Amino acid sequence: MMTVLVTGFRGKTGRQVAAALLRRGAAVRGCVRSAEGPGVAGVTLTPFDWREPTTWRAALAEVEAMYLLRPNTDDPAGAITSLLKAGRGLTRVVFLSEIDAGNRPEETDERKAERALTSSPIPWTILRPNWFMQNFTEPGFYLESIRDKGEIEVPTSGRATSFVDTRDIGEVAATALLEDGHAQRSYTLTGPAAITWDEAARLIGHAAGHRVDYVDPPLADHLASLSRGGAARTKVDYLGRIYGCIRDGRTSMVSADIEQVTGRQARSFAAFVAENSKFWRRR
Repeated sequence: MMTVLVTGFRGKTGRQVAAALLRRGAAVRGCVRSAEGPGVAGVTLTPFDWREPTTWRAALAEVEAMYLLRPNTDDPAGAITSLLKAGRGLTRVVFLSEIDAGNRPEETDERKAERALTSSPIPWTILRPNWFMQNFTEPGFYLESIRDKGEIEVPTSGRATSFVDTRDIGEVAATALLEDGHAQRSYTLTGPAAITWDEAARLIGHAAGHRVDYVDPPLADHLASLSRGGAARTKVDYLGRIYGCIRDGRTSMVSADIEQVTGRQARSFAAFVAENSKFWRRR
């Protein structure tokens, strides 16, 4: 039985990776900053903090494979390099990057993090998913605005996005962690079709039983508003890059990588909306 360490265990993708690994019989160790809070049957929780390297060695002990998220630190690439050096028993690492990160400028954190991984001697796989469908159902993202204001505001210039279900990401990650044939490979993970954010708002509104409008502000105005609201410069710059990917059409691509890795088609946005209408209904 392979032991797999899952960083970001309680996040949108981490919990799906863990679930997929458990279904395949792996021993799963979930990284958490605090043992307080919900656990999952079959998952061993282990303390882990990117800012406390003393927690890394115990988390990595007897671990053979790792699902790795980019750390939210001042130097993500440096943290990744240090962590991989500490993982003496690792035989493979699956890294969650993001859509089009391979084409970002070399000085960006996204690209430097990928380079830190590919410079390691440990066999690696990079996942580059598109925007998550679950952003529409997760608190702190678009859920409250959809449910309470009937609005989604994202600067896209009307361009489309092939949203991806995090459950599909979890299944691809579990396959790459447990099966051979995925080392030194990069996969672009998308849904089966691209739709505009206006179309997404209309589908959600129909399912929710109330109107949901899409607001497409000018990018400069949107970023300036975030700055005035106290967002850090590094965050504003990063959001400018990822919104730029939508606005120039890079998120509209559709990849067959999910089907090629898992043997089944990626979940559609329409099916996701039908399944999750309860989140957006007004009580």
